[in-house]
Amino acid sequence: MSEPTANEKLGDLFASHYVEVLAYCARRIGRSDAEDAAAEVFAIASRRAGDIEWSTARPWLFGIARGVLSNRWHRWQKAVRTFGGLATLPMDGPDELVVRHAEDNSVLAVLKGLRQSDREVLMLAAWEELTGPEIAQSLGILGGGGGSAAPPRQGEIRHFVPKNDAADGPR
Repeated sequence: MSEPTANEKLGDLFASHYVEVLAYCARRIGRSDAEDAAAEVFAIASRRAGDIEWSTARPWLFGIARGVLSNRWHRWQKAVRTFGGLATLPMDGPDELVVRHAEDNSVLAVLKGLRQSDREVLMLAAWEELTGPEIAQSLGILGGGGGSAAPPRQGEIRHFVPKNDAADGPR
């Protein structure tokens, strides 16, 4: 049996991870733009196929997605500044767009209380279920030790979490 070609490997990569990359993008920019962003991620991956370490491609794809979304966000911000009439649009960033429902306001408040870097680490751990080394890889942190990109410890974010009104357990 021969070794799969790069195109076959890219096809497998797409089949294995497209839905996850799409969900990552949708949680940050909404479903309407997420499909374009996810397609851009895989287009970049295709151009950089020689750089792919196939066994750790998933966090690598999230790193590309993070860059794609950041570039889109900066272009949008520039357009808003350039065409001042749009200044009345909400200026929340992609992290604030993640949680849209009224019942999730407490989650949004906790996220807003964290530094941007901590928010991204927490979301990669909670929503994308990445390990510490995978988070480090997706963020481009060298070394990739488990603790180098670990989510904030519960004690570090506890003061952001509203007190539970019910005395009989968590929400």
